[in-house]
Amino acid sequence: MGQIKVLLADEKEIFREGLARLLDEQEYIEVVSQCSNGNQAIEKVEEIKPHVVLMDTDISECDNIKATQHINESSPKVKVAMLTDSKNEEDLFSAIEAGATGYLLKDMKFSDLVKSIDLIGKGEVVVSPPLAGKLVNKFTEMKASEVEAKDGLSERELEILKMLAKGATNKEIAETLFIAENTAKVHVKNILEKLQLRNRQQAAAYAVQEGLVTEVVDKEGKST
Repeated sequence: MGQIKVLLADEKEIFREGLARLLDEQEYIEVVSQCSNGNQAIEKVEEIKPHVVLMDTDISECDNIKATQHINESSPKVKVAMLTDSKNEEDLFSAIEAGATGYLLKDMKFSDLVKSIDLIGKGEVVVSPPLAGKLVNKFTEMKASEVEAKDGLSERELEILKMLAKGATNKEIAETLFIAENTAKVHVKNILEKLQLRNRQQAAAYAVQEGLVTEVVDKEGKST
């Protein structure tokens, strides 16, 4: 996708500035803006349209969940990921439910952060390894409360679900299956309704849990 434009949203100026300098040294990453709260993040996204927003869970004025939801609705092509110290399960689940495509811990290796930004920019869902298991367990519990939800999907919907798990957009789904983009959008809506899921990120997690996709991204950013 070429150079990845990144917006940093964190109340700690020293952290932002230091991370921005490190990321700008990467050939394919450019930090296009920085901000300290949720409202500023929303404004900057609408103005600049970055590819990826790295947002702390602890921001003021408009919290990270509301900011993520707003960005998802107003700028769906922009990927939002949490970059945080919080290992709290509820923070993780709330962020994914709000539409975040990543949950990254600040104590991760810088090389892993760079790889994660690349994957998120390409549409992958990336969660730091210490928390990935908790996310899978959460969706296992959700699945257990459903009544054979998967059986309610048509072959075409299962095919699209697999594509969603790999980060495909409605346009990409339409082009691959030779259908109208609006038809792809309707299929995605039907899949979410049938599986009782809120967004594409939950659909991706469901597909992995069900074994519908076999490729997963390990902590080194490789497909296995």
